[in-house]
Amino acid sequence: MRHVWSLLAGIALTPVAWIVVAYGQAVLFDAGQVGGHHPLWLGLALFAAVGLVLGLIGTLRVSPAGPLFMALSYLGATGLLIARPETARQLLPDLVQVGGTLVVPLSPVSTGVLGLIGAMMVIAVASPQRWRSWPRPAAEPSWPEMLAPPADPYENTLADRDSFSGFADLRTPADASGVDTPSWSAPTKV
Repeated sequence: MRHVWSLLAGIALTPVAWIVVAYGQAVLFDAGQVGGHHPLWLGLALFAAVGLVLGLIGTLRVSPAGPLFMALSYLGATGLLIARPETARQLLPDLVQVGGTLVVPLSPVSTGVLGLIGAMMVIAVASPQRWRSWPRPAAEPSWPEMLAPPADPYENTLADRDSFSGFADLRTPADASGVDTPSWSAPTKV
């Protein structure tokens, strides 16, 4: 069932992330123009939000189905634009208006942003860490085992560790070697 939920999340987030990236690019373009109406931080915040959400989806060890769907979608769109540019332009709408801003849905594909995101998702799916089994918690000792005396009576006990042996252990190896000792003597009064 976890694969189904991951796949549904990937199907839902793929077009949303695509449009948010396209909107972020339109905002950044507008912010760079003289007399632009959008602040630069808005476009950067949109990119950061998409990056955080996709990073979360890509790194969760729930299921690789969602990130794989996203990766194949984004890489497929980029590959289609490279192989058949006219077909890619016909499949995507020219302009979409989002919040009064004209957004070009083809811009994330033509600038290579979706190809980059798709490649990162493939790396997340192919990561060996995702395929390792979850670490099993170590068995905690029971109370009788914790209170039992040690098997070796000469084992380092808490009383041995708490004894104070002076500051002899605080010398570093450099102190003992005499490397830091100057080879000259300080001038004296005559």
